[in-house]
Amino acid sequence: MDTAPTRPQGTPAPGRAAPLAERHAFHGLQPVLPVADVQRAARWFCEVLGFQLDFIAGEPPSYARVRHLPAVAGEGWQGARDGGVPMYIRLWQCAPEAMPPWRGELVVHVGHDIDGLHAAYLARGVTVLEPPISQPWGVREFAIREPDGHVLRFCAAT
Repeated sequence: MDTAPTRPQGTPAPGRAAPLAERHAFHGLQPVLPVADVQRAARWFCEVLGFQLDFIAGEPPSYARVRHLPAVAGEGWQGARDGGVPMYIRLWQCAPEAMPPWRGELVVHVGHDIDGLHAAYLARGVTVLEPPISQPWGVREFAIREPDGHVLRFCAAT
């Protein structure tokens, strides 16, 4: 019986070339959320959650991106008290019947005052799925649902 440890598929053997993600300097991820009305969704993300409109495209509009650009770059999400990292969410308009069922959630890392953010969202009428809770893995988090049904979980290091 072979008891040699196995590497995940696509992982180079020791001493081999660096993984493609490292070699090509992957540096960000921008989720794309299917939405029924891109203008309404972009307005909600900006006015209710506090993002900024980056762009809206198409005639009529069918694609948009919202963003949060921190004033000062931090050293990772736990260092977000110093500004954090840029965040982008793309919004793609499609017919409701063509929207695939959502099976996951977006996690938004927050630098501080997670309970204050929760309170602000409650005051703005946001649908809260889970109130703030301290998790044993060192974060305090809460979850909301946006108007197109996507779940966003906000968390902060404790």
